[in-house]
Amino acid sequence: MIKLPWLQGQIKQWQELVILQQVPHAILLNSAKGFGKFELAKEMSHIALCENLGEDGPCGFCSACELFKVGNHPDFTLISAEKNTIKVEQIRKLSKDIRLSATKGQYRVVVIENAEQMNKAAANALLKTLEEPPNKVVLILTTSELGRLLPTIKSRCIKINISAPSQRESLVWLGSLTNKSEADIITSLALANNSPLIAKSFIQEDILPHIKQMLADLQSLISDQKTVLEVSKAWFSEELFVHLSLLASYFINLVKLNNQLVCTNLPQYLNFQIDLSQTSDSDNKTLEFVRNIYRFNFRSETALKKELLIEELLINWKSEFK
Repeated sequence: MIKLPWLQGQIKQWQELVILQQVPHAILLNSAKGFGKFELAKEMSHIALCENLGEDGPCGFCSACELFKVGNHPDFTLISAEKNTIKVEQIRKLSKDIRLSATKGQYRVVVIENAEQMNKAAANALLKTLEEPPNKVVLILTTSELGRLLPTIKSRCIKINISAPSQRESLVWLGSLTNKSEADIITSLALANNSPLIAKSFIQEDILPHIKQMLADLQSLISDQKTVLEVSKAWFSEELFVHLSLLASYFINLVKLNNQLVCTNLPQYLNFQIDLSQTSDSDNKTLEFVRNIYRFNFRSETALKKELLIEELLINWKSEFK
């Protein structure tokens, strides 16, 4: 399991509760995507299940630790959405299973990932379990959309809000995982809305060269070095259009940068800036392009001719900034 430095304080507090046998029966981990709430839920589960828990955390050697590491612990259950929905059948089976005594004599631990994806029936079924929790059962719910959960579910859980790590903390952590430049790490963080885990995926998947290519293509349209047809064909054939949401994030951050709404310790942020300095009212035009990207993403879900939508998007770009 990867170690996330910004979660260590919460892990330590949980460990102390387990040692003191003061574990609440239901916890709700809330954060934006990519801050590590699922990783925290897994680590909390491991701590609760370890048979030889010490001050340094799970021992790593007991049978419970070995079973947990290979994903086969009989007292650990993970509930995830099936086709974006957690169904009532999943929760009803869970409610029945957790009435059984723990196999290893410790806790039974359940993680419900993205609990906001429970349908209404599933949420009501879970509420019954929360109202009458079995002994030695720990329910850990995670969510990125707190407002979608029933108030009665939220009120029966101990809520833990996971804050974003500082930029320096994220930079140090990401820097330990890659040999990319600090400028590229900063850029990845900005495109990921300061989410270190999402930025990590951008770095691992080498996304930045694609974004740079798209920005170079947009600049080429302004300077008439390329035609709309050339760029649209390239974006379609190379599937660059799948990164349009990140391109939108780039332009939103560029507007923030122009208006001094980002941290001043980002001097090299987006060192491949597109040059819109000669365009009047560039911020409003840039935000309109962002809206056009969102429209493209919405329309492309059902459109058969994505290439035509790409052409339309690029034509609007060129007409605004030429």
